[in-house]
Amino acid sequence: MKRFLLVSFVSLVIGCKKQPAEPIIAQYKDKYLTRSEALARVVIPAGEDTHLILHAYGREWIRQQALADTAYALLPQLRSHIESQVQAYRTKLLIAYLSRLLSEQIVGQAHISDSVLQAEYMRQPEAFRALQPFYQYRWVKLPDTWTNRREVARKLYQPDSVWIAWLQENKYVGEVVREWVPRNRLDSLQAFFSTSLVGLSIRGAAQASRMEGGQPYLLVFQLTGLILPGQVLPLELVHNQVQDVVLQQKIHAWLSAFEDTVYQRAMARPDVRLY
Repeated sequence: MKRFLLVSFVSLVIGCKKQPAEPIIAQYKDKYLTRSEALARVVIPAGEDTHLILHAYGREWIRQQALADTAYALLPQLRSHIESQVQAYRTKLLIAYLSRLLSEQIVGQAHISDSVLQAEYMRQPEAFRALQPFYQYRWVKLPDTWTNRREVARKLYQPDSVWIAWLQENKYVGEVVREWVPRNRLDSLQAFFSTSLVGLSIRGAAQASRMEGGQPYLLVFQLTGLILPGQVLPLELVHNQVQDVVLQQKIHAWLSAFEDTVYQRAMARPDVRLY
């Protein structure tokens, strides 16, 4: 109701309007509701009758215009207060829309270098602490033989690059997960192990044997990285958060400079002064 009162009063202050050239949904005295305006305000579900929905909206629009008109006529003592509220609302609305438009332009044109992101991250790393644990790991499935068990034992102390080459050379099923992943990524593997995978220490390993097609296989899992809740997250995990922080800083700085420029230009006009 309040919004319709404001809209109606603005229309009264502006004065008479010529009939629009585009299709009209409704008319109230010298005010018109066009089809394009109605379509911009009404959500029409798929398959519904557009004409009926717009007709219903036009009827409600006329109702609101008449109520606002009546309120303006019956509350003369509040007119000055209403006018000041309308003006304040108009000012805030215009500034809000301008700020949003300029912010969208800044976001579209902004380029944030890796060095800037790194500097912001290093400035306040404590702001990016983990709320849940994250893991890095690797695993392999291979025929369960004494030779392979000894080979796996040696590979546990070698870097990921050697592990990957070993998988490719022998065509073993397995992977090396170098990105930091949450706990639920380990759930699909946990079912094969009696040892808790998330309870392992870094470089700790778990083994399990299983039969497939009458062939014994050995499953080996090794935890290679762990971030506990409360620890500072690496930049790769908070890249987007840091980028948002830097972007908001840029937007704030640019908008502040823009507002200062507009203010200085306004104060330089002969018809603008501060008493």
